[in-house]
Amino acid sequence: MYIQLYDRGTSKGKKLFKDIETICKSYQIDRDPEHITNMHRVYELGIQGETILLINNKPILIDQYPDIKELEQILSDYLNR
Repeated sequence: MYIQLYDRGTSKGKKLFKDIETICKSYQIDRDPEHITNMHRVYELGIQGETILLINNKPILIDQYPDIKELEQILSDYLNR
């Protein structure tokens, strides 16, 4: 699973990434998630937002900041596909 969080360095984005890292470690996901502050790529894809979560190159969350339990459910749904 390929996880990328595009964020301009907002405090909510930093917390979201920290939660993503925690969940990835607990699920022993092979590939480390990426925290990217250069928004150019997602803008090229036509996606606008302050914080954008991509899983396997698909937008999952745009300017949404779920708590860690909701985020864990989102990531586990992708693991079970």
